[in-house]
Amino acid sequence: MEQGLMTPLRALYESYIAKGIQLERDKKPGAGLLGLTAGPKDDPCHRKFLDDLQELLAGAQAAALPSGEVCQALAYIYRAPLEHKEPLSVYWVLQAAHGATLGLIGLLEPADARTLRDDFARMYRRWERLPAQKKVLEALEKAAE
Repeated sequence: MEQGLMTPLRALYESYIAKGIQLERDKKPGAGLLGLTAGPKDDPCHRKFLDDLQELLAGAQAAALPSGEVCQALAYIYRAPLEHKEPLSVYWVLQAAHGATLGLIGLLEPADARTLRDDFARMYRRWERLPAQKKVLEALEKAAE
């Protein structure tokens, strides 16, 4: 089901990743070095991406989408940082975006939550998890019961 949430979600991610790559290509030598000048990581596109994602996911939560569609969207969001490790400014924002998914996890049926939990635990090993990912895993554990 590529309709509904997945179409705008993919468009948002693809646009943001392309912008991040372009910022990295266009940076001037020494930009962002020692924090003296702004670099690609300081661009407002990162905050805008997180705000837009939050808005999109809040709309999906309010619409009470079916578990299968939510599961597909969450799997996409959770996999994104692993598929886009460069540039680092984008990678870290994609990692932080996991925190925006907490509200949608409650819409999952237990079987979908178990599948996502198991995949997530394999993708992000315990010692590599950031606080947002620890919260996601806790929420998936709870939804899987």
